[in-house]
Amino acid sequence: MKRLLFIIATAVLFPIVCSGWGRDGHQIIAAIAEDHLNETTKVMVQSLIGNNHLYSIATWADDIRQERRDTGPWHYVNIPLGGKYDANRDCAPPRSCVVAKIGEFAKVLMDKSAPREERVDALKFLVHFVGDVHQPMHAAKEGAGGNGVHVSFLSNNQCGPYECNLHGVWDTSMIMHAGMGRADYVQYLEHLITTETLDAQAGGTPDQWANESVRLAKAAWVQDGTNLDERYYQQQIAVVDKQMAIAGLRLAKLLNDTIGKMTPRDFR
Repeated sequence: MKRLLFIIATAVLFPIVCSGWGRDGHQIIAAIAEDHLNETTKVMVQSLIGNNHLYSIATWADDIRQERRDTGPWHYVNIPLGGKYDANRDCAPPRSCVVAKIGEFAKVLMDKSAPREERVDALKFLVHFVGDVHQPMHAAKEGAGGNGVHVSFLSNNQCGPYECNLHGVWDTSMIMHAGMGRADYVQYLEHLITTETLDAQAGGTPDQWANESVRLAKAAWVQDGTNLDERYYQQQIAVVDKQMAIAGLRLAKLLNDTIGKMTPRDFR
């Protein structure tokens, strides 16, 4: 009910633009993060990407996947439902996984000897991958992270231009059904952060984040052929909202704790 009242209250202030988590979700997370950067970090980010918002680079890692196919496995981690992250089992080279790549790119970002172009790319990957690891289906091994679990969503077999599957519903359909554009969704999540004091959960490590996600994936898992009804949506959109909010907070903390402790001279 609180969510519905917030949407109604803000509908007159913001245009309703519906598009999927593939773009909107990542941009929402990046916008939340930008709201929580300290002033030093903002200067460091600008020294790398100019006067652009973080959300402008949030989907770059997806945009390059066709030409950089080696990066595909970096977007997720295959943890068995009911299990916990095991680096040797779930993230072995050369494929690697999102957990390891967050750590690796954080190191590149802080490496004063790394070429500027590599550090810019590291920032772009980090903005995207912190979002990915908080999408529960990006942490689940079964059914290729839900891609192989065919479902209908609110009795519809089509999720946008694609046939519905569990992963796609989490990536796209639930956010589309919420009916909010980026600006009003960000405002809604900032309200959620305040009322539920989510900033207290801004810490942790990538492996802990992945373990949280796979637990949520297990709780949201359904059998092949299930119709995800309104009750499922109401239960799980709250998870989507919280995960996006926390991802933004954690991305901000990661950047504040890394390049937020550097100076512009470190990026020449």
